[in-house]
Amino acid sequence: MRVNVKLMGWLRHYLREGIEEFDDRDLDLASGETVGSLATTLGFRGELDFLALLNGERVLTDSFDQALLKDGDELVLIPPLKGG
Repeated sequence: MRVNVKLMGWLRHYLREGIEEFDDRDLDLASGETVGSLATTLGFRGELDFLALLNGERVLTDSFDQALLKDGDELVLIPPLKGG
């Protein structure tokens, strides 16, 4: 299946080996992939909190492993905002 994934901000630096930096890209993923498993594959799941929007709808952190990705989905991953 093909999913458009957009990494915002400095999340672009948490990519697995073999994927160059990108803002958004169509990725070919295996059936059964979830928001959580993709974040693990990309390498930042355990490193930090992040926001996820799947087809424009927020995916709650507790639901990352249940949020199945489907062909044609658009996923935006956003790093936490910091500052004062």
